[in-house]
Amino acid sequence: MKHINFKWGCENIITHKSIDEIVKHINFSPILPNDKQMQNIYNFSLRPETKDNRSSIYFYAKLQNGIIRVKQFFYDWAFPFIYADTNLVKQGNPFIINNRVGFIGIDYKNNKALSYSVGFTTVEISVFEGDVTDEELIEYIANLVLINFDLSKQSFATVSYTARYDQGKWAEDEVTRVKWFEPETIDGENIFSETLLDYKLDSVGIGKETNEVQLLYRQKDNLTDGCWISIAPHILEQDLPKTLGRNIGTRQKWRFRLLKIPYENRKIEVYYGVQETKNPARWFWFSFNNKIIQCHIRSSVHETSSLVRELLIKILYNWPV
Repeated sequence: MKHINFKWGCENIITHKSIDEIVKHINFSPILPNDKQMQNIYNFSLRPETKDNRSSIYFYAKLQNGIIRVKQFFYDWAFPFIYADTNLVKQGNPFIINNRVGFIGIDYKNNKALSYSVGFTTVEISVFEGDVTDEELIEYIANLVLINFDLSKQSFATVSYTARYDQGKWAEDEVTRVKWFEPETIDGENIFSETLLDYKLDSVGIGKETNEVQLLYRQKDNLTDGCWISIAPHILEQDLPKTLGRNIGTRQKWRFRLLKIPYENRKIEVYYGVQETKNPARWFWFSFNNKIIQCHIRSSVHETSSLVRELLIKILYNWPV
């Protein structure tokens, strides 16, 4: 796979011309070093998008207490806009920059690592050498400069590599089971809510071989917090968790409860998980009308339990599930 390596000249500063060149080859909004940070980066490389490869950026940077490796890409497989800790293997500690939640923890190489997203862009930082502090990592990423954010105002259906090329990261996954559309392009009237509290319907996935429907909502202000919903036949249930209790899981720690919600003349059993951390992600699933309903909500600075309530009301009483 061809990579593009950039030479910044004697001052080591990214120019407008080189920024334009970078933006042409990627499907996310790069978050680049500012002028001061630029003095301490090296091995800046870009993998351009092709039909066979997702695009990405990576570079190394020297900090006061060590060296970090920075990688950027559009995390558009598995559950898009859901994971705030993509590169961590254990439950991390949250931090907040510009009303968006990121996490610091340990990656698969047992290095201190950070994960943070803005719109379509996921940034993963790993400590390559030295003993870089949490504060250094957060300060570094907070001072990066966001470029071409207007791209993130478009839809998942039109920008995502997975959606456009219909190629999963690991063969078929949840996202490639469906074909993605912008809501306004679907024939007939949209039967699902255009908004859920402060989340807006971004894209709709229609099952290729089953009558599954996937809905992707994004928080209207930060365009980063996501709510992913699958309404699918039981054959796609897979291994949804049925264990109840606390500290369940390894990569993330969850507290699972069983909610029994009155509905007509029966009770609907809803498995409801809340991540065991401040600013938690949320996850619930249940069986209803011969369908499996599953929903993931990204970690957010906003209180998202109200979004869970809103979704349950819509699914049980308003949407034609």
